[in-house]
Amino acid sequence: MNLAEELSLIFLGLTLGAQILHRRSFWFWRKDTDTGRREIQSQKFSLVTKIVFWGSVATIFGVLIYWSIIQYDLWAGNELTKTLLPPYQSFTFFYSYVGKRFFAPWLVSLLGAIFIGGLAHRLNNRFGNRFFEEGETKLLSLGVFLSGYPGFLIYLVLVFGAGFMGTIIFQLSSKGRFPFYYFWLPLAIVAIIITVWVFPRFGLTPIIKAFYF
Repeated sequence: MNLAEELSLIFLGLTLGAQILHRRSFWFWRKDTDTGRREIQSQKFSLVTKIVFWGSVATIFGVLIYWSIIQYDLWAGNELTKTLLPPYQSFTFFYSYVGKRFFAPWLVSLLGAIFIGGLAHRLNNRFGNRFFEEGETKLLSLGVFLSGYPGFLIYLVLVFGAGFMGTIIFQLSSKGRFPFYYFWLPLAIVAIIITVWVFPRFGLTPIIKAFYF
């Protein structure tokens, strides 16, 4: 597990902790007669999630830049690899190398997070907020980004699987809509663990590498 993945787990863990503290009950809204107060609290936590999202983006890409600097220094200090750098040739090869190895996967997960979260938000608004509670689409975006690429593909499979099973159980029990609020972040943590530990442990790394750039 590299530094970016460790930081992703830290961001997810801290946000999950804040999310749990935000409500007294795991399944239901707080027993508060002031509906406006509940809405304000939800909006505040939604803002916190947005800040965490962009803070994690800045942190992860800061790490990627740091890795790129280290990679340059390593190549510059080797008699063979320094020929891949100026003045022997342009920066094109180096930029291409660090771009594919470091930046591309996280750029894909960032674009995926923005697209999927934005699409979910628009669909939710179109259908009268029947799919997500306040701030849930931001939790989805955070989960997609911090799962990384190709980890967020595993994350989406887990989300659809858990959502499908939960919906069936709640429908059969006549409990209404399945509350997914507390599952977005734990499933992202599970997706990271599957990607960096479960797959390699059971010799399934080639499946992950098939999606690498």
